[in-house]
Amino acid sequence: MEHLRSLVLNSTYEPLQFTSARRAMVLLLMGKAEALEFDGFHFRTCTASYRLPTVIKLRRFINRPYRTQVSFSKKNVLRRDSHTCQYCGGTGREMTIDHVIPRCRQGESTWENVVAACRECNLKKGNRPLNLAGMRLLRPPRKPKNLLFSITPANTPQSHVRSWTKYLTGNR
Repeated sequence: MEHLRSLVLNSTYEPLQFTSARRAMVLLLMGKAEALEFDGFHFRTCTASYRLPTVIKLRRFINRPYRTQVSFSKKNVLRRDSHTCQYCGGTGREMTIDHVIPRCRQGESTWENVVAACRECNLKKGNRPLNLAGMRLLRPPRKPKNLLFSITPANTPQSHVRSWTKYLTGNR
């Protein structure tokens, strides 16, 4: 149950955040939220069994400032690149980020210059440009156009993602 997440909607059906399934159950049992979508997952206690919600809606409106862009961070770069090394395509190794144009050569920490890389490829490239290192990118780095990728948790069951899509698409 620790890896399962629920989408939390404001009372206006605007996506707010993802929360743990445990927190979603607490909000439901306290009467602060209502469940909109369910999946095949259950939460069992000694005396009862509850269906885990994939989407909940808060009963009261929460005022949040509007975000216009995805914040630049290591976590968001790894999410953008799907935790895949942009040089070799590997996914199973420990991931880090790499500057395509190294910082020692006036490369900046921007969406267009930073990619996810495994440690081996990052060490192989070092502080050299791609052509001198004999490497190339699988796809060019770009700034994300929407906020949805940055809030969708990794390693989520596809059944959860399907139930979230109608609430996430078209918003913001």
